[in-house]
Amino acid sequence: MIPALIFGAALIVIYLLLFLDARRFVVKEERIAHEKIKEPFTIVQVSDLHDRRFGINQEKLLASIRAASPDAIVLTGDLFNRHVQTACKNAFTFVNSATDIAPLFFAEGNHEIALGETGERYIETIRRMGVNVLRDEYAECLGIRLIGLKQYASPQVLSSMLDPDRFNLVLSHRPELFPIYASTEADVVLSGHAHGGQIRLFGHGIFAPGQGIFPKYTSGLYRRQKSVLFVSKGLGNTIPVPRVFNTPELNILKFYPNESKGEKRCL
Repeated sequence: MIPALIFGAALIVIYLLLFLDARRFVVKEERIAHEKIKEPFTIVQVSDLHDRRFGINQEKLLASIRAASPDAIVLTGDLFNRHVQTACKNAFTFVNSATDIAPLFFAEGNHEIALGETGERYIETIRRMGVNVLRDEYAECLGIRLIGLKQYASPQVLSSMLDPDRFNLVLSHRPELFPIYASTEADVVLSGHAHGGQIRLFGHGIFAPGQGIFPKYTSGLYRRQKSVLFVSKGLGNTIPVPRVFNTPELNILKFYPNESKGEKRCL
């Protein structure tokens, strides 16, 4: 009887730890240098929010973003949750306040697409809020070309948007398509989707949608040919399997020239 009680208590403690860990986030900073970058700039990447809430009116999340003083904020998909058609309040609250911090750029995720007409309405709503929605489109900002891709952009579509004379930063939700991005020689790609591999053991993820068991692209920097991929672990979760040893994260990405000896704000 006593061993069973101890085992049950241990399971409850483990569950509570995982439950509480999923309701916080860590701030991860990455520095990326590239010869095409003329002046340093800072971007905050928000990925896979899935309508999660971090503090009243998202203030915990927003405070961390303000502290980073970003030049731009990029949303790399799955702002919403396809499993709950009405799950939008927290996402809209975040976007409404984040637009006062820095320009926002959005590339769609699989959850926006799976929501169908509802997803289209949500995307149109954030567009009206001031978000730059990029669906196989690009914008010029910070002296770079910022490209946002649809779910399964072809290499021809991406190639047609690349500017050989500028630094090309690509937003694309799905990291498993990195070989396609690299074939175009895109400079840097920002992705999410993998949720860090869901369960992380010895620094590696166990499962990711689109990649299956023991996925290759789950967290951090990857290089292929002349291209670099950065994968965010993201902030939310939508499947029954909890995130284990895999705390949600907000990403601060500092870009600078190869020859830079220090950093300064790029306005």
